[in-house]
Amino acid sequence: MRIGLFPSTEHSIDKGIDSVELLGDISAKTKAFTLEKGVTGNQQELSLDGALVLLRKLSLDSFSKTEYKNGNFCFGIHFVLEGNYNFTNPESKTKVNISSGSYNLVQWPELVGFEKLKGKEYVSVEVFFAKEFLEDLLGTEHDSTFENFVDTSVEKPKCLWSEGRAIPGKLRQLLLEILHCSYTGSAKTNFIESQIRCLVIEVFLGKDNGMQEMDGGAQLSVLDKETIEKVSLYIKQNLKRKLTIKELSEMAGFNTTKLKSCFKKVFHTTIFKYITQLRMEKARALILEENFTIAQASYEVGYSNPQHFTVAFKKTMGYLPSSLLSTPI
Repeated sequence: MRIGLFPSTEHSIDKGIDSVELLGDISAKTKAFTLEKGVTGNQQELSLDGALVLLRKLSLDSFSKTEYKNGNFCFGIHFVLEGNYNFTNPESKTKVNISSGSYNLVQWPELVGFEKLKGKEYVSVEVFFAKEFLEDLLGTEHDSTFENFVDTSVEKPKCLWSEGRAIPGKLRQLLLEILHCSYTGSAKTNFIESQIRCLVIEVFLGKDNGMQEMDGGAQLSVLDKETIEKVSLYIKQNLKRKLTIKELSEMAGFNTTKLKSCFKKVFHTTIFKYITQLRMEKARALILEENFTIAQASYEVGYSNPQHFTVAFKKTMGYLPSSLLSTPI
């Protein structure tokens, strides 16, 4: 039984295109897909026992719209690190929207619909699984928040939360390890599978998983939320510059107190930690994917002193940036 959303046959490379990379046995493999015109990057899926993982690191000229379908009822955890995700089911007129830096849990019935990806860069990790996979992994020890969600069958896509939750630091770190896995062959299969299991356990049982409502978060106006999203976008586009609370407050039209309060309600972290996390993530990608030296990467994310960068990287990521230099891609 195939689990999870997949594109229509004409988009799959299965027909005669030799770019399927086997990572282990037939029950655990990755499969690449041809990309639409104007879309570059990499999209792969990893099949596990009772689950399917979809990894995407894409660059889009405008947006990507593809017909996707699901043949069997399943659940999905969708993490969107960059870009915006939208799925529309024409029959039920149901939409699933997940914005940059957020995640949500979705019940997927049997259906056909259109998936639309937006953003210059689109990066996501999606985990589709059957109820048996979750029960085998957790037993009955999942948060009460999920009881009705897990036990309810639906006829149209249904999200656990009306709006996606900000991806906490611990989950983000696991996602980055999955996306930037440097191993090959069976080692890669086993590593990603173990990280996916840790990821699902953390989502359902972790204390820092964003399940609890942040105090006052629901009271933010739509305008305030949009303003904070603009601040977030500005930060991502200016990681090389020295960013100050005063500058960001002036850009948002908020005083510093309101900016810090609203930002934490939306992203569940402080502005300083958010900026640092993004800088370290970008530096890691530059070192691994662009072969930057530590000094070059530190400069590109706003550090003039590589030693200061190394200290910040170790504190944020949990290991030294030098450990990336000897790791094969």
